[in-house]
This record gives sequence, C-alpha cells and structure tokens, in this order.
Amino acid sequence: MNRIVIGVGVAGHPLAAAGNTWAFLQWVLGFRELGWEVWMVEGLAGDQLIDERWQKGVAAEGSENVRHWRAVCERFGLASRASLLIDDAAENLEELRDFARSADVFLNVSGHFKGKGLEFPRARKLYLDLDPGFTQIWAETYGVDMNFAGHDVFFSYGTRLGREGCRAPTCGIEWQGVLPPVVLSQWPVQPRQGSFEAFSTLAHWQGYKWCEWQGAWYTGKSEEFHRLKEVPGSVPARMELATEVEANAEELKAFAEGGWCLVDGVAISRSFESYVEYLRKSSAEFSAAKGGYVLSQGGWFSDRSVCYLASGRPVVLQATGIEERVGSGRGLRVFRSPEEAIRECREVLENHEQEQKAARELAETFFDSRVVIQDMLGKI
Repeated sequence: MNRIVIGVGVAGHPLAAAGNTWAFLQWVLGFRELGWEVWMVEGLAGDQLIDERWQKGVAAEGSENVRHWRAVCERFGLASRASLLIDDAAENLEELRDFARSADVFLNVSGHFKGKGLEFPRARKLYLDLDPGFTQIWAETYGVDMNFAGHDVFFSYGTRLGREGCRAPTCGIEWQGVLPPVVLSQWPVQPRQGSFEAFSTLAHWQGYKWCEWQGAWYTGKSEEFHRLKEVPGSVPARMELATEVEANAEELKAFAEGGWCLVDGVAISRSFESYVEYLRKSSAEFSAAKGGYVLSQGGWFSDRSVCYLASGRPVVLQATGIEERVGSGRGLRVFRSPEEAIRECREVLENHEQEQKAARELAETFFDSRVVIQDMLGKI
C-alpha cells in the first residue's frame, strides 16, 4: 500500500473553520479513499496558539488550535495517523518519523509544513499552491519565503499559470495545474424539490492585503463584490451573501440597499453541520472571485464551489480562466460583467432541474477526488 504525508493548515485556523478545514480534508480523505495510508501533519509555534477570543498566549491544552485539531481527527477517523507539532514536538513524533521515512509522497499544501526533523528519503515532495497569483507575487515582489525550497514538483489551483494570457509571475517554477478535489462520498447529491430557494455564497469580506506586480494591484473579493451590488435588483430570486456582517456593517449597508440578503457567515462556519446545511439548503451559488484571480486569469476555481457542485447546486462564478479547463454552461456559468451575471442567473432560474443534474455531472467528471488525485499522480 502506498504511503503519503500531507501537510495541512487545519489547526492554524480553528475558529469559524469549517470551510477552511474542508479545503485540506478533501485531499486527506481523497487519498484515503484511493487506498493510500495517509498521515496528516501540521506545525505551529507555541506563541501563536489562541483561545476562543483569538487571544494569543495560551497553553496548548487550553487552546482552540488543539481543540479543533482533535475534533477533526476524531470526526474523520484520523487520530491514529495525525500529528500536530507545536514547536516541533508531538507525542507521536517518533511514529511520524518512521512513517515519513517510508512514505512514497509528501504533499505540502500551501507549503504550510516547515517542521524540522522529518526526513523523506523515498518520497516525491509535492508543493500545492491554493492561492495562484498571490503566492507567486508575495515571493517575487515582496520577498516572502513561501517555502518553495526542497520540493520536487509544483502544483497549483492556477490551471493557467505560465500560459499565454495569464497575468501572474511564476517565480521561475513550472507549475502543474490541478483542480480542487471533492470527495463525493462526503458530499452526496441532494436534488432540491419545489421552488427555487436562493443563490448564496460564503466569503471572507476582508482577506489578503492588496499586492502589486508590474504596476497592477491584485485585490481581494470584497472589491469585486462592489461591482455586483445592484445585481439582485435584476434577478427574480433571493441572493444571499454570508460573510462577517457585524464587523463590516457600515460597508455592507449599500449591499442591503441593493437587495442582498446578508447572513452571518461566522455562525455558519462554526461547525461542519451548519456549513453543510447552508450549502445544501441553497439552490445555487453566486459569487465574485478575488480581484487578483480575475486580473491574473490564472484559471483558479473555488474549493467551496466544488462542494456546491457535488451537492447538485449549480454555480455562477466570476470568470478567472477556469472556463478554459472545464467550460462554461449548464452547471457552471461564468460571467465578466454585472450584465452577464444577471443573464447567467436568469438561465439557472429558467432551467433549474437540468442545472442541478449538470452540476453533479461536472463534479463527477472534473472534480471527483479520485479523478483529480490520479491526474496529479500522473504528473510526478
């Protein structure tokens, strides 16, 4: 049986964490479903641990980081093959070291794992970039150490990085495009019956700071949502935006006036149950992409949107170049302007039953973790 160590960023984001955690779990559970022996690992500095109020300076046993890590491991049956290293120490460190020495692959998601003392004498060491364009600009323009060193093959959710028309640096690295996977057994299709409930999405309102490359600014998601403030007024269905409403109340007033239904995204993301329920009670997703993804046209796609698709929920998403890889039409529709967004939403409303079926078919064809992982393994 093949063995893999997967470096993740689960414990580092322990509050309102369901969406972030799923981004890593799709890889961990996906490899396990393919029959691989999987060991999940993460490293944190002790002085970065937080309590339930995001306050630092807490002991490991009282931290939200450790609590969330243990809850995830217990829920998904990972406890016997998972290590959270705090200041490079863990109770089962020797077992991890033995496993690492025999591993065939080390997959470092976003380069999160930088722990010392692990050796991979047999493994192919893979770097997986989840933030195409931003990752490379941080390294190229700002000199941030993105932990590229020591890896053999580089993958990215930027399926067009390095290709003609992609406006993002490569840092001299040959990036292999890979799609975000979804474990279909964890996200079974549940067709909606009856009337259309709502378009929805979950989004962090304030994400990364803007970054600059070659005179252009790569912005976040809220800047792109501002271009879409008036869309609900021309779409005959409820449009929900789940985000940090309380923290951004003043800025979001204009969205409420434009017809958006604003929902507390923090509460939704506090548990796996509420996160899954929110996606599945929706009829479709409608979302902007980060401005950096739109500007770069690097072919990014959302690890949240694949969960909508797998559940049989069509997606209407701002164009990032992903349409070159998976197309645009029933199930997944991309737009480049508010006018196109309105038109695509209306198409979903008029053909919702067919759109639901097409969404699941897209998930099965392109984003099924078995398909994505086999594609990745074929490139190493």
